[in-house]
Amino acid sequence: MGHKVLFAQQKGGAGKTMLLTQIAAALAASGQAVTIVDLDPQGTATQWCKERDRLNPDLPPIALQESANWRAGMDIQNAADASDWALIDSPGTADVLKRVLIRNADFCVIPCQPSAADVWACRATLETIEEVGVNHLVVLNRVPPRSRSADIASAELAALGAPVMEATLGARTAFADTFMAGTGAGERKARTKAAEEIRDVLASLQKAVSD
Repeated sequence: MGHKVLFAQQKGGAGKTMLLTQIAAALAASGQAVTIVDLDPQGTATQWCKERDRLNPDLPPIALQESANWRAGMDIQNAADASDWALIDSPGTADVLKRVLIRNADFCVIPCQPSAADVWACRATLETIEEVGVNHLVVLNRVPPRSRSADIASAELAALGAPVMEATLGARTAFADTFMAGTGAGERKARTKAAEEIRDVLASLQKAVSD
C-alpha cells in the first residue's frame, strides 16, 4: 500500500496545491506511481492534471481521483492501493480536515509562507493535526531572497511546537510557470535552483514519511 500524504492549510494563497503538484511531478519523474486525490472544491489540482495530460503526453503519467468529503476515505484508500503515493489536496475547513486526517492520512504537509499572517494562520491547522496525532511537517514556501523572514518564521513556528522542514522553496517564477504548464520544476530543466529545491524538499519528505 502506498503512502497517504495530506497537504493542508486553512489559509488561502500558501501554495498548497503548487507544492503538492511539484512533489507529484518529482515522484513521477523518479519512476514512482502517483495518484492525486483532489478533495478541494476549487479543483485546482484537477485542472493541473488535465493540463499535464493535454500539454505533456511525453511526461510520466500522474493519476487523478476527483473526490468529495463523503467518499474521501474510499477514494484515498483506492488511490493508495493503486499507487506508491496518494497525495491528497485537502479542503480548507477544519472540520473536514479533521475527519480526513482521523481516518485516512498517515502524514501531513503544511505549506507556510514566511509572514506573520501565514504563521498565525497555521495555528488552527496545527491544532487539528496535533489533536488527531498525525505526523507532520511545515514547509516554508515562497521565501524571498536575502531575507531573514524564513529564520523568523521558523522560530515562531517552533514556538508553537511545529516541526519545520529544513529545506525550503524560494519565491521563484519557475514554480508558477511550470504549474501553468502542467509540469514540475525539474521535468524540463533539471539544473535550476527551483528543481534543486524541489528535490531537497522531496528527499526530506520521503525520509520523514519513512521514519
